[in-house]
Amino acid sequence: MGIYVLAAPGPYICAESQGGGYPAWLVAKRQLRIRHNKIMLWRTYDPEFASYEVQWMDNILPILARHQITDNTDTKRGCVLGVQIDNELFETMNGILPVGLHDQMRILAKAARDAGITVPLFTNDGFEEGGWIPHRPSNFWSKHPFGIDLYGFDKYVVFAPASSPKSWLIDGDTVANDWQDWDPKTVEKGMDKLEKTVRGYGGGAAQSPMFLPEMQGGWFNHYQLQHTYDQIYDFYGEHLTRILFETSLAQGVTALGVYIPYGGTNWGTLGDPDVYTSYDYSACIREYGYTSSRGRQLRKALLFVQSFESLFARTDATRHPSVTSRTPHVIQRQRVSVDAEQNATFTFFRNFDREKRAVHDVFVNHEGHTFTMGVQFPYRTSFIALGNYTTVNGLHLVQSTLPILARMVQPRTNEEIWFIEPNAVGALAFVDKAMDVTGDMQHPVLQRQDGVSLLRFDKPRGWTKLTTTTGYLYLLGLDKEEAMTIYADFQLPYWHKDTPNAAASGAPHLVAWGADTLYFDKKTNALQIEQNVHDQKVHVVTWTHSKDARLQPATPQPPKMQTQAQDDDSAILSSPSLGVPYHTVLPLADHHQDTLVIDRPLTHWQTRDMQWDKLAWAPLAKDKKGNLLFDAIDYHFTSGHVLYRNVFTTPPTSSPRVQLTLNARHRATVIMNGRILGGHTTYSRQLFMPGAKIGPDPYFLGSRTYDLTPYLSHEGDLNNTLIVLVDSFGLNRQAFIMNDIRNPRGIIKAKLHGIPLSTHPTHQWHIAGVDVRKLHEPFNSAGFPDEKLDVPMASFKPQTSLSGGASLTTIPLDPAQGVQWWQASFSHKVPSKQRIPLCMHLDGEWTGKVFLNGKLIGLYYGNGDGPQHDFYLPDDWIQSSNNVLRILAYAWTPTEAAVAIRGWRTDFPGSGNVLNVSQVDTRLAADYMVWSDQIAF
Repeated sequence: MGIYVLAAPGPYICAESQGGGYPAWLVAKRQLRIRHNKIMLWRTYDPEFASYEVQWMDNILPILARHQITDNTDTKRGCVLGVQIDNELFETMNGILPVGLHDQMRILAKAARDAGITVPLFTNDGFEEGGWIPHRPSNFWSKHPFGIDLYGFDKYVVFAPASSPKSWLIDGDTVANDWQDWDPKTVEKGMDKLEKTVRGYGGGAAQSPMFLPEMQGGWFNHYQLQHTYDQIYDFYGEHLTRILFETSLAQGVTALGVYIPYGGTNWGTLGDPDVYTSYDYSACIREYGYTSSRGRQLRKALLFVQSFESLFARTDATRHPSVTSRTPHVIQRQRVSVDAEQNATFTFFRNFDREKRAVHDVFVNHEGHTFTMGVQFPYRTSFIALGNYTTVNGLHLVQSTLPILARMVQPRTNEEIWFIEPNAVGALAFVDKAMDVTGDMQHPVLQRQDGVSLLRFDKPRGWTKLTTTTGYLYLLGLDKEEAMTIYADFQLPYWHKDTPNAAASGAPHLVAWGADTLYFDKKTNALQIEQNVHDQKVHVVTWTHSKDARLQPATPQPPKMQTQAQDDDSAILSSPSLGVPYHTVLPLADHHQDTLVIDRPLTHWQTRDMQWDKLAWAPLAKDKKGNLLFDAIDYHFTSGHVLYRNVFTTPPTSSPRVQLTLNARHRATVIMNGRILGGHTTYSRQLFMPGAKIGPDPYFLGSRTYDLTPYLSHEGDLNNTLIVLVDSFGLNRQAFIMNDIRNPRGIIKAKLHGIPLSTHPTHQWHIAGVDVRKLHEPFNSAGFPDEKLDVPMASFKPQTSLSGGASLTTIPLDPAQGVQWWQASFSHKVPSKQRIPLCMHLDGEWTGKVFLNGKLIGLYYGNGDGPQHDFYLPDDWIQSSNNVLRILAYAWTPTEAAVAIRGWRTDFPGSGNVLNVSQVDTRLAADYMVWSDQIAF
């Protein structure tokens, strides 16, 4: 694919996943100190646990070793640049608490080398703490410091309000409508001293690349909150990730990974208690596959940096910047290329102006003279401005105050193309030189001062050509909408050393825009196009001739305008053609008459009740002291539910009264004689609270008492069957220096009151569940032993209506019905060369575990325990016909369960947020979908 890889194979991965990636069978070995944690905030080395870590690395690392850049051959190019050891494994906390174990890091690093890893090893400090730095001087806490090759640290700066560290102690900021805008001071405080701090650690950190293995790309969401990722996206806006990226570059960072460009789905029970099914993360690419406006803003910055990568590879901060402003907080920093073919400068514009102004004056110092330029960019946005750069046709750019999106360079003909976003305020300042200026977007008069010519623009799109005696500089202006779709393909020499089109200085050989998604397939030598209904034409600029006869020259219609920048008798190289000769356009098909509202009706509904007596019940085990073991971890019942049963006889009194006191994690449902009598959830976002999603859980708290009296049997043998379902949100992930992976799951304590011990021995508690060790996919279970059995089901016809142009099925659900299985089918016939992602919409105050073709795809909590109502159905799991939807359903209160399979009605182009289908006119509505095309070369 032509991409480099920074591999993070664990053994600990975090990622808001169950147990941080450790398997449940390992957690169940209670003699082990998982991640060497003995207690909260303290580790002691456990050689037995370490042996399992090494065992994992011995199996996974040889695979990575085959793909290292240090293992190249004549026929194979490696892609792995480095290997991360563990994840956020602090050496110290706050520079004081020595929480890291040198033996742990040593054994993992040695295991990597023993497995054949020869590329650099690196760490990712949870933040810039200075852990595991090579060649670092000893200190009070570390007399014999141990470091590995590269120091890396993660950077999460702006927390979603309901997830801020404050929320670990105080339950607040849960109403998204009350959130305040994020404060630029947070970014300034968190980012603007990174280089000084890290270089100040000394040792390897003073010289090695500034490295962010994880830079914030969004944030996750939690149970029991009422907002979704859409509100988190709106909180961050479309510019934050780009701001953080460019701010990182301003601090000298040259190696960086975004966490996470695509969040995706916690299918099954993969997530830990921090997260539910969707892991959309409000990321640059939304869960259903749409690249959001935030992702497109980030892409603009990435393309600029990649286009000038030879100049960006190493830079130093300038002590005396050539660009300044009287307005505070609009210029963050300036850097200059080091050991490059040019000493280009990069000025990092970041508009944190406290008065929120969009237009500013900047002062440019050039050869002892200062001249003024304007810059226009909205509050809380950023861009990188190029300066002190000479083009291949001999023009010297003193300073740009306009965003340059990308550049193409053809040294053989001395031609260069810049793709820019023009506005009426910004400009390009060139050293005075004889040049012919033609085009249809520039101001007709060059402003000259102090040996500099300022080129301004009157239009937001078009072309300008700067001709000198030696070649051409083409400027292609893209308006905001076009710039949001720009794409470039880079044929880097490392991957394409024998390719004649491998561009100079890392510049792209092809730039295109105008479609939802563009990608150059190097195997087929074709530009792959995915257009949405709004796209009309694709623009392509390339040095290579295309075989596609549909391409048309992008010939501008306005007459030529000429501006003379120097003496009339200067030698001028001219060209009779207008526009950019390498610029062509492909008109796209109009799909407005296609079916744009997607409806996938559910048919062939069937149902069956839960048959409790046919499950494989087993008596609870006991510990060495004879106490009953309720904890699901000890039975490896860690995916979804664990089931408990107690059969007892109604007390032989005139007015029997029986109660159940129950303490469980996380969602307990009590069923008496087949009827659900209620349930409760024990979960908290706060530390040291019952059901804590992270950190210590005071397991002795959180009990609830249920009155079983109204549901007692008064007939026959007076036997009662009590079922307790406990639905776990997953194992805690042992993050940082927490010791929470064995926080109890299932019932912690259950006591029946009002039953004589003579008629109810304690051993009558039984347990049932799904042992994840026996599953090929250990997260693909709702915890019910009968979920995969082919048990006969009865047909029924639920009510169906239209909602937003799609079929909505509603099914009455009452606690008296107990637990049910439903099943239905649907088809998804998609025309060739089209992609239509599907959304499963659920509504109503009920609980559902939804399987799609045997895959557990959705955990639904309609009572408010989970905010998710719209679930992405992965494309690869959907068949053209006979898709089977199987749903485990139950409710604590009477409700109507609503189910629909439909398209994604979202804001595109734009955020990608879900729209309320009831508020969109179906005659104007369009679900997100794309049509495929290609341009062959």
